[in-house]
Parts: sequence; C-alpha cells; structure tokens
Amino acid sequence: MAKKKSTKNWLHRHSSDRYVKLSQSGDYRSRAFHKLHEINEKYKILKSSKNILDLGSAPGSWSEYISRNFDNKNLVAIDLIEMKSIRNVYFINGDINKKADREKIINKMNRADLVLSDIAPNITGIEDVDQANFEEILESVLDICFDLLKINGVLVMKFFIGSSYDSSREKLKKSFDKVVVYKPESSRSSSNEIFFVCNGYKD
Repeated sequence: MAKKKSTKNWLHRHSSDRYVKLSQSGDYRSRAFHKLHEINEKYKILKSSKNILDLGSAPGSWSEYISRNFDNKNLVAIDLIEMKSIRNVYFINGDINKKADREKIINKMNRADLVLSDIAPNITGIEDVDQANFEEILESVLDICFDLLKINGVLVMKFFIGSSYDSSREKLKKSFDKVVVYKPESSRSSSNEIFFVCNGYKD
C-alpha cells in the first residue's frame, strides 16, 4: 500500500511540475530541454561551438534544443537506446566506449568544440553503488574528451552530488582550466543532480 501511495504522489508531483507542463506544451521530448537552455543562457556554451557531440542523447532533448535554436551546427548524437530522428542531427545507435563507434563520430566531425553528457546510471538508491557508477561514467567521458575534444574545448556533464563528488571535480580540474558547478532551476529541487561546466580542455 505504501509503495502505491508513493507512486501516486510522484505522479501527482510530476504532472503538476512547471517544467513538465512546459515540455508538454512546447512538444519537447523531456524537461532536459529546459536544463540545456538554462545552462546555455548562463554560460553561452553554444554560440561559438560548431562541432557538438551529444553523449547519451536519447530521447533527444538536448539535440532537439540545439536543432530548434541554432543553425549551421555539426551535431552528432550517440546512445545505446534508439532515438527518433531530429532535423540536422546525425544519430549513432552505439556505445561511446567502443572504438568503432568513436570512429563513426570522428568521420563526422574529427574533433568537437563541445561535448555534452546527460548520461546517468540506473539509480539503485545505494549511494556507494550509484557514485561508483557515476565515477565510471566520468572516466568514459574524460576518455571521450581525450579522443574527440579540441584543445580549449568545453564539456558539460551531469553528475549527482555524493561521496565521489569532490574527487570527481578534482579530476575534471586536472583536464580543464575552469570547472564550475551549476544546478538549473528546471532540475527537481529534491534531486542531487548538478552539472559540471568545464572550460578550456588541456588534453
């Protein structure tokens, strides 16, 4: 009974959420559309970025935001999950950790000006497990940057605050000139979700 009540409460909060309503009224794929909008409004990451790589792109909200609001972007999206097509977005149904799929990205853009990662692990509720999974994602994203991000390029990636937060931030600081932490208003207030905005990739 308690589980059903908890699910009912979540559904009520979800259906009455301002950003869920905005996403539905604007026919956007998810509330993540608004998160990238807020990040870009504050940090202007998209204006000078020609080659953009969207990691873990499905259902496609970040690629959709860029496609709707910017012209002349070379945008490649990749995910293990299929994604419905988006205008001017080249989608790879693949694994960011596989060499063959990375080569597909290289064939489309060589090096990226901006890497976006909205990847999150399946949350177990066990903090040590969840944080270890986020650390593993961080290592994969940094490896992608080594292969595909231009010197002085920009990375924006999702993370959840927890036991590995400080060490993960320090890792990013070793690879980028500047690392800031940002929580968009469109992120749920109850969530530990934040975004690392990293400028000046050093290789």
